[in-house]
Amino acid sequence: MKRFDKEMTYTEGEGVVERFNDGTVTYSFEEAKKVLATLKPKKFTLADAIMLILYAQPDKPIFGRILLVKEIFLLTNEVLKDEVQDGNFVPYHYGPYSFTLGNILSNLEFAGYVDRTGKRNSRLEHFKLTSKGKEVAAKIWDKVSPSVQIEIQEKRKGWDQLGVKGILKLVYKNYPKFAKESYVKGRYKAISWGRGIG
Repeated sequence: MKRFDKEMTYTEGEGVVERFNDGTVTYSFEEAKKVLATLKPKKFTLADAIMLILYAQPDKPIFGRILLVKEIFLLTNEVLKDEVQDGNFVPYHYGPYSFTLGNILSNLEFAGYVDRTGKRNSRLEHFKLTSKGKEVAAKIWDKVSPSVQIEIQEKRKGWDQLGVKGILKLVYKNYPKFAKESYVKGRYKAISWGRGIG
């Protein structure tokens, strides 16, 4: 079991109580209240992002977990941006992956909002909203401005058309730091012809 070493920092009264080498900090109760008061709540959660991407084409499932995760990654980075909870995406086997997102997706499936069918972790696996999920997603959809609704629908269509290979090329090209742990990054390198990149 990996153990994080910590540098103990105690202060009298208020302030930092512990500072860990991985960057984690614990605060006294009073200091934690002050920090919490400065935080601006996000308009959307990761669960909302899942519901939004599936609701953009409610009768068309997304095929494959890789495609779903990459579409949510792009949705949070290119459309919702600062309005959505941080997905804590890390470089992983097929580009950016969020363990938090994976847990939330499982919870939405368990709660009956998302229907997952097909062979798990394959292109035959597909995700779509249940009727209960569509009711909840419609309320989240109403929080989005009409122009952003159109943008999400257009992006979803485009990303679906790219498929897994195309979306991986797009992600690796635009977010190269997420390709470093990838099993397949060599298959999706940009081709250089003279001055441009193809």
